[in-house]
Amino acid sequence: MDTEKTVRIAGAQGFYGDSPFAAMQIAMQHEADYLMHDALAELTLSILQKDKLKDPNAGFAKDILIHAKTIYPIAFGKGIKIVTNSGGLNPNAAAQQVKAILEKQGIKGIKIATITGDDCVNRLDEFQSKGLLLENLDDNTVYEAKYPVTHANVYTGAQAVKDALDNGANLILAGRVADPCLALGILAHEFNWQIDDASTQESLNHLAFGITIGHILECGGQASGGNAYSEWPMDYNLSNLGYPIAKVKANDTAIITKAKNTGGKVSRNTVREQLVYEIHNPAHYITPDVIVDLTEIELKDISENEVAISGIKGKPKPEMLKLCIGQHEGFVTEQFFFFSYPYTYDKVQKFIQAVKEIWSKLPIKLEETRFNIIGVNGLHEDAVDLPSAEELNQRSELGVRIAIKHKDDRSGKMAMQSIVCLGLNGPPGLISVPGWGNVNRAMLSLWPTLIPRDLIEQKIEYFEL
Repeated sequence: MDTEKTVRIAGAQGFYGDSPFAAMQIAMQHEADYLMHDALAELTLSILQKDKLKDPNAGFAKDILIHAKTIYPIAFGKGIKIVTNSGGLNPNAAAQQVKAILEKQGIKGIKIATITGDDCVNRLDEFQSKGLLLENLDDNTVYEAKYPVTHANVYTGAQAVKDALDNGANLILAGRVADPCLALGILAHEFNWQIDDASTQESLNHLAFGITIGHILECGGQASGGNAYSEWPMDYNLSNLGYPIAKVKANDTAIITKAKNTGGKVSRNTVREQLVYEIHNPAHYITPDVIVDLTEIELKDISENEVAISGIKGKPKPEMLKLCIGQHEGFVTEQFFFFSYPYTYDKVQKFIQAVKEIWSKLPIKLEETRFNIIGVNGLHEDAVDLPSAEELNQRSELGVRIAIKHKDDRSGKMAMQSIVCLGLNGPPGLISVPGWGNVNRAMLSLWPTLIPRDLIEQKIEYFEL
C-alpha cells in the first residue's frame, strides 16, 4: 500500500441546477484530481422523465451541457477526471451531446463512460411476477400501482465507477449510482480496493471510509459552510462559497478542506453537520456497497479550513437494494393572498371562510385543502401555539397560502376562478399578484421499496473522441 499517495476529490455540485462557479475555480486552480458532481435528488428523476417523454434524447441533467462548455475543457486540460450521476435517465444521450460539444472545442483523447442498469420503469410487472410485493419502506403497505409511474430507479453501487476508471475513462456519466458511491468508485480505483467481493473487516472499513468521503462531498457547499446551523451566526462570506475538497490517503484518513481564495468555512462543525444529514442511523448508514458505522469517527480541526477525519467502520453490504418508484398522484393548485393592517387576522379568517363556502357549492372534488397563514404557520403549521387573534390583528400584514390537491386539471382552474371575485368583493386590503401561484402543478410522490440485488446489473458503455 502506498501510504504517501494522496487523492484529491472535490464536491463540485450538490444538485441539478447548482452553480458551476465553485467547480470552475477548483479546476482552474487545479486543487483536485477529480470533480464529483452529484445532480440527482429522488424527485429529480421525475423531472427528467418529463423531459424524456417530450424528447427521447433528453432525460439527463441539462447543466452538464453548460459544464461541457465551461468546466470540462479546463479540467481535461489539467488532467482532472470527472465523475457524475448527471446522466439521469439517459446517460448515453448525455454522452453523445457532451461528446459533440467537446469535439466542437477541438478536445481529443477523452474517453467518456456511461453507466446504466438502474432504470426499472419497465420492469415493475416483472418484479411482481416474481412474487415481490414491493412493500413501502415507510408503512409496509403492498404496492398496488394506483397511480401512473413517472420513473423507477434503483440505487446502484460503486463497482461500475471503479471499472470505468480502470478502463481509462476521463468522464463518467452515470444514472442513479448512489451519491456517495461516486467517491467510493474513485477511491477504489486509485487504491485498488475490492468492492463487490469485499469480505474482510479491513476491506469493509475501506468501503465505509470511501462512502463517508462521498457523503461529505455529495451536497457541495453544505460541508464547507453553506446551510450550516452549527456555525450560526456565520462569520464568513457566503457569496463565493468554496466547495469541499477531500485529500484522501489509502490508510482511511483524510483532510477535508476547500479551495483557496474562496468564502465559506470548513470546520469540525460543518463536517459533522453534513455527516448526519440524511443517514437516519449513524451506526447503520445503509448504502449499496457497505453499511457504515460512524459511531467511532474522529474529527479534528487541524488548522484553518482543514479538518482531519478517520475512524470509520464498515459492515457487510445489504442483500437488498433500494428502489424508488415515482408516482403521479394528481395535481396541486396553489395561490397566495396578502392582507394589510388593520384587523389583519380577522380579514384572513373572513377570507378563508368565504373561500370554503364558495368551493362547497362547486361540482368538483378536492382531495385535500390547505390554508396556511404566512408568517404564522406557513412552514411548521402547529409546531408552536398561534399568537392570539388580538396580537395577529396588529400585524402589518399577513399572507394566506391556499393549496388544493385534485385529480383532474379542470378542478384546479375552476376552484381558483371561483374565488377571483373576492378580490373585489372580499375583505378590504387584499393583494394578490397574478402569476404568483401555480395551477395544476403535477403532484409527484415516491414509493420507496427494496428488491434483491441480483435483479440488477450495471452496464458500461464508452464514447471516445
